[in-house]
Amino acid sequence: MQHCDHCDLPLFDTPIPGQDGDAQYCCYGCQMLDETVGAEAVDENDATLAPLLQRTIIGGLLAGFTMVLSLAISSEYGFAALRNLEHAVGTAHAVLVLAAVPALILLGMPVVRAAWHTLRQGRLSLHLLFAMGTSAAVLVSLLSYVRGTGPVYLETAVMLLALYTLGRYLTARSKHRARRVLSALLTVPDTTYERLRPHPGTVPPNALQPDDRIRLHAGDVVPADGVVVSGRSFVDTRQLTGESTPIAASEGDRCFAGTQIVDGSLELRVTATGTDRRLHQIEERMRAAMAQPSRLAKRTERIMGVLIPGIIALALVAFGGWWWVAGVEKALYVALSVVLITCPCALGLAVPLTRVLAHGRASRHGVLIRDGQTLLDLHRVSTLVFDKTGTLSRLDAHDVQVEAMALAAVNGKSAPAPNPDQLLQYAAAVEMHTHHVLGQAIRAAAQEARPENEAAPSAHDVRTVPGAGVVGQVDTPEGPQRIGVGSEALVEQMGLALPPNTAVPAAAGRIRLFVTYSDAVAGVLFLSESPRPDAAPALQALCEHGYALQLLTGDQPEAAHRLGQMLDLPVTAGQTPEAKLEALVCWREERGPVAMVGDGINDAPALAEADVGIAVVQGAPVTLQAADITLYRDDLRMLPWLADLSAQTTRIVKQNLWWTFAYNGIGVGLAVAGLLHPIAAVVIMAGSSALVTANAFRIQRVDPPENTPDNA
Repeated sequence: MQHCDHCDLPLFDTPIPGQDGDAQYCCYGCQMLDETVGAEAVDENDATLAPLLQRTIIGGLLAGFTMVLSLAISSEYGFAALRNLEHAVGTAHAVLVLAAVPALILLGMPVVRAAWHTLRQGRLSLHLLFAMGTSAAVLVSLLSYVRGTGPVYLETAVMLLALYTLGRYLTARSKHRARRVLSALLTVPDTTYERLRPHPGTVPPNALQPDDRIRLHAGDVVPADGVVVSGRSFVDTRQLTGESTPIAASEGDRCFAGTQIVDGSLELRVTATGTDRRLHQIEERMRAAMAQPSRLAKRTERIMGVLIPGIIALALVAFGGWWWVAGVEKALYVALSVVLITCPCALGLAVPLTRVLAHGRASRHGVLIRDGQTLLDLHRVSTLVFDKTGTLSRLDAHDVQVEAMALAAVNGKSAPAPNPDQLLQYAAAVEMHTHHVLGQAIRAAAQEARPENEAAPSAHDVRTVPGAGVVGQVDTPEGPQRIGVGSEALVEQMGLALPPNTAVPAAAGRIRLFVTYSDAVAGVLFLSESPRPDAAPALQALCEHGYALQLLTGDQPEAAHRLGQMLDLPVTAGQTPEAKLEALVCWREERGPVAMVGDGINDAPALAEADVGIAVVQGAPVTLQAADITLYRDDLRMLPWLADLSAQTTRIVKQNLWWTFAYNGIGVGLAVAGLLHPIAAVVIMAGSSALVTANAFRIQRVDPPENTPDNA
């Protein structure tokens, strides 16, 4: 899908060529803006818009002058005293021509150029319709002047072009408002930053490299992704997450480009710059989403492809019929009215503008939508399925219990068994590069328990076993050892036996993970789990929206059912990734479209299988790639807000389409009947586009939750 070279929105309609032949625009207004003031004029109050406004105003004044002069000539008002002066009326007509020609060139040439370009490509476009109508009016007027008799429509042609230009300009400004919603999300100020290492000095953002150390002060916008090395500050993350409350950042915390330092100062070690930043990844996904039209948008495009030839045929038939009945003057007026009233400007705006604004609204509040159809599909979903750990629950890193056992009791060897503290450190080592919340909790607990002067053990050859755990080699005092951390499924896949005293249910409210060492089960980790504070209000709101809710997890049934009882959710536990797929297919057949919310690697197949896959920001990269929607704001209450946004978007799109077809149906009837003047038709056409635009901007009224519960 191509994009407009000025507003950068998708080209859903026939593109308009630029003067250089390379640029393409979504509408005549964008072409005018770009060729007059350039692509940087995106602010409605920007002084650089003065040349374009002057051009529009001059064309409008000339159009008004020609209309007044034409009325004066036709009514003979003001000429009574000049009847004895030879050529008085002829002079007035000459003045009319002198005023009309500059206006026709100023306002008409871009339309004619666009129409000629599409005609050369063998396509019929909206601009061809308008160019045909106004050209016919001008040609008839010129023939009348040459013959010395006949109707003159110069003032009508000029006024039509002025109103048409104004309408397209306002449409372009509406698209610019949508563009500003998106571009405001993705801006890092072009300023300099204090670099501490490796080469001290001040540098622009594009000069930063991974592993550089930079100093950030209050008010600075973070230029690159990084990890806090020292200092404490509150960080405003609303540009990425929509979260209005600043979050605390200190040593070890991650900061992302686009966020802002509220107070204090931080020393940051850069981890990602340029296209590797999360900000850039969000931008790429957002532009990819805008480039993917929804099924409704594609259907609308097909309708427009049939509508334009139909309008031309109807106008020709109306022209022929009225010429036969009332002469060429009335026939021309009727044909012009038919072309103008059926101009599909509003139809071209009804779907894409609403969708772009909805995507911008979602992105502003930390919700990234993959494509144009997803938001509309969410409104059709009947069942919302949740993963458990990390999605609906939180783990307490301060409450991790470790039970160690003698290896000799398991494998008959006399090798020394690791103590609980060592087991925790070894488990954290293999979990170091995982994204699952279980691994995050284990790492945090190990860091808290490890003495400050003691180095963490290192791991290598780490691999993830989806739905089971992780396995890797850890450097221990006894040499490299194979360490595994996971569920009973991991122990079984490793071909190990469970000690008899571990084959017991997990403690109430706790998740049980086994730790293997030297090809034997060496201990058990018990992690404390509780519902997220925002889970209950979010689930209640989703129930009120009419969704059927379901908990689907691979965790132990005891812990899953306990959480399900606390949140009043039906539970399906102990599921492998393959079993999750089967469950989704079954629920889809029974209940209709299904959405899945998850965060782990084992959730990725289910997210891809669901009609709508929703990933939370803490999720693994493969999970985020599989998801249709990503929640970058850590607040489950964004889910019911997203449901509201989906419902409102669907409602507005349908309203715009119904209005467009209804107004066209009534208008074409009046035009064919000869009851609609061309100028009235273009005013109604512009008003219809304005109405569709105003209705689309109602999507901005869907407000997200303000006060976020503490999910720490």
